[in-house]
Amino acid sequence: MLSQKKSNSKRQVLPRLAEQLAIGVIAGATFGIFLPVFSTASAQSVQVIGDDASTPRLFSIPAQRLSIALAQFGRQSGLQVVFPANVPQGMNSSAVSGMMTAQQALSLLLQGTGIDWYISRQGAIVGTEQTLDGAQGSDFSGDTSLLDTIIVADPNNQNAISGSGFQGTPDWVYASPSAVSVISRETIKNAPVRETRDLLDNVAGVYANRSEAQNPGITVSVRGLQDQNRVVTMVDGARQNFQRNGHGSTQRTYVDTAFLREIDIEKSGTSGVGGAGALGGSVNFRSLNASDLIKPGREWGFEGTVATGTNAFEFDGSGTVAVRVSDAFSILAGISHKKIGEYNIGKNGDLKVPELTVDDNAVVSTGSEVFSTFLKAEAQFSDDLKGSLAWMRNDSEFTHGGYSTGRETFTENSQHVVNNTITATLDWNPDSDLVDLKARLWYNHLKNAEVRGATVTNNYTDWPVDYSLGTLGASLDNTSEFVTPFGALSLNYGAEAFWDRGSTDSDTFYSTNEGTHDFTASYTGMTPSGNRDVYSAFANATLDHGDWLTLSGGLRYDYYKLHGNASIYGYERTGPVQTTCAIYHPAVPTLCIKWNYSEATRSYPETVLDIDQSEGALLPSAMIAVKPFDWLQPFVKYSRSMRPPSIMETFFTGGHPGVNITQNAPNPDLKAESGDTFEIGANISHNGLFTDRDSFRFKAVGFYRLIDDYISLGEVYRPETGRDHTAFVNVDGQTQMKGIEIEASYDARLWYAGLSYTHLNTDFGDSYTYSGTSYDVEPSVIFVPPTDKFTLDAGMRLFDEKLTLGGKISHVGGTSPNIGLLVASYETEDYTLYDLYGSYKFTENVTLRAAVNNVTDVAYVPALGASSYPGPGRTATVSLNFSF
Repeated sequence: MLSQKKSNSKRQVLPRLAEQLAIGVIAGATFGIFLPVFSTASAQSVQVIGDDASTPRLFSIPAQRLSIALAQFGRQSGLQVVFPANVPQGMNSSAVSGMMTAQQALSLLLQGTGIDWYISRQGAIVGTEQTLDGAQGSDFSGDTSLLDTIIVADPNNQNAISGSGFQGTPDWVYASPSAVSVISRETIKNAPVRETRDLLDNVAGVYANRSEAQNPGITVSVRGLQDQNRVVTMVDGARQNFQRNGHGSTQRTYVDTAFLREIDIEKSGTSGVGGAGALGGSVNFRSLNASDLIKPGREWGFEGTVATGTNAFEFDGSGTVAVRVSDAFSILAGISHKKIGEYNIGKNGDLKVPELTVDDNAVVSTGSEVFSTFLKAEAQFSDDLKGSLAWMRNDSEFTHGGYSTGRETFTENSQHVVNNTITATLDWNPDSDLVDLKARLWYNHLKNAEVRGATVTNNYTDWPVDYSLGTLGASLDNTSEFVTPFGALSLNYGAEAFWDRGSTDSDTFYSTNEGTHDFTASYTGMTPSGNRDVYSAFANATLDHGDWLTLSGGLRYDYYKLHGNASIYGYERTGPVQTTCAIYHPAVPTLCIKWNYSEATRSYPETVLDIDQSEGALLPSAMIAVKPFDWLQPFVKYSRSMRPPSIMETFFTGGHPGVNITQNAPNPDLKAESGDTFEIGANISHNGLFTDRDSFRFKAVGFYRLIDDYISLGEVYRPETGRDHTAFVNVDGQTQMKGIEIEASYDARLWYAGLSYTHLNTDFGDSYTYSGTSYDVEPSVIFVPPTDKFTLDAGMRLFDEKLTLGGKISHVGGTSPNIGLLVASYETEDYTLYDLYGSYKFTENVTLRAAVNNVTDVAYVPALGASSYPGPGRTATVSLNFSF
């Protein structure tokens, strides 16, 4: 046990009470609790042995949770740090800043804690007198009895899989002065999800679009922005830029939960790698490492999961193995299979069942089947050089469709998506404060093979269309650290670039009833072919002044170029007008839906445009964070961002599939969207509130975003055809988005509770200017998120934490879209869902999990969904996770 300085206890009661009151004011509205008086600690006993810690180094470690500070000391000193698990509980460190030896730094770090320490040539041991007695002369490898009771500390490393935050969020999130959220490996393993996108539901400020039922592709909405790469989605830093036009969302990312270690979400502009061309932040799906599977003392590891359930949750199984071939080389390999059928919707509520897509309470034509594989090699070429090469493949098949009016015919479109992502990394971190170099090279290719079902618009013929997008990208950045009279200065600088190549083909010739006109563009033009190149250079400086002030400023330059050919189709007709009706509407016999033209001559003259559009912009960012108390970090941040027009928006042509080719036109004059984001927020990270084992984490961010030149649909006059066409245009004025995001958790080990809350207001522009004249924006598919979203997750752990029982309440408000911007089917009502879950850990290697989602069987349409596809009703699942 650590001793206490009783002589100082009375002196410190009033300051501690003031500290507790400040925390209570901030956190009390969330949990309704105030903090108890903290205990003080005694002076330490210092032992110094060994010569390897005598070289001066740059240290910058703020006062914080002791276990986190020790991990940072280990990274900055280059020493392995070990300590008994119970030593740092409920304690905080002193700040360390400046050039000094490891001995001096550790002495300052532990000042006032009463904890002993010892440094050898191999590392540092921190602990009780008994621990140090057993450590004398240890080389950190031969004393197994010592290592059995010692843990290696690194809880604040950004490579940590999970931590003490909301649903296992790593602790570094609550030390980051930025609007960042993380979906941890713990959450990924525990959640029985139909698709990967379900994991995003509990993140503040984030939604997953469900406008195409069980399409396993992920469309992420962050603070009201989605589609067209407004939010960059990545797999291990490789961008997934694929877009496909339709009645739902356009942007899709295909990735399997089985191979994910975490999902990192940044909600504002960034000046580092991954920020190029991002208007509203980024989402990075990070894959597993070998160390995530291989337990200490082992040379290989395996993790597998099998799951099944009710309501068409048929099967979900995966297996991943990692092998350490040598001390310098490891490989991982995995396979996953999921099959989901046509689910039943809920039975309780006022939802009007859509007759065209729901049959006998089941959403028809919504099944999906996914096969995924994963292969990764990791190499440690030398002490300071490492690299990796990874390949992730996702093979998804799914359908959507429905009945015609009157339910006389049924049409089903089948989709087959294959997404391949290849990433290569090389990190060089020599024994120099000036060099921490990271190089990335990646390639993503997604092909969506669609077969449109036979309808009257395509002459009752199945119609195959292939959409594909390949993206090649690379980045190179370095971090240099300096000691200045004002504090520790870190510089991150580098460049990144990526190249999109989109292609859409239809391998069947489609013609009008005369058989002389090619209408293929009606299927390929709305997701057109084209090229886009983006280049970016950036630099960011961060200054840590003591343990209370952090300043950062960044500047990036983004440049893009869109190039290729795009077509515009005109229309000419001579001769008499319509004569006889060829096809009448099946439900309305007097309504003609296809006419025969006699003695008429029609033509669709094509004009080919050579598009070569480019633009560049400087994008600054700045941040100030302070720490008035060890546990509190308020911050303010500003960032400017830019999104280049996508291939779809620029090369848009054709018309509604099978109907016409004259409706749409490209717009070579589109300008990039640009945004200014202002944020104010606070982090709270505190341990030992009521017991030595409890923890409290809190992050709140308020934001205000202004977007210029937002891109939507409008009508433009093209002189090439002498006609008006639908095209993408820049909206007048500023699109505004503002809101508040909160994520918080309290974990006492025996019980825990966490919440996330989002309040969001959006105001999209409704007019645009073309050729000097103002017009109203055309009705278009802009998904407006609900104003409010709230999630409360709580539970308890029993029988030495082998048994976990918990529940979750999720409330989502209804949407009130801007009039004239949204089609009515995308308006949704508010709903509340109740989920129950539990798990039992038979051994460290075998865990059984069970869950019941939508316990009350509510009928609802998910936020950012379509009324054609209500959400699943009550669903029970059971899964077995095993590792060895």
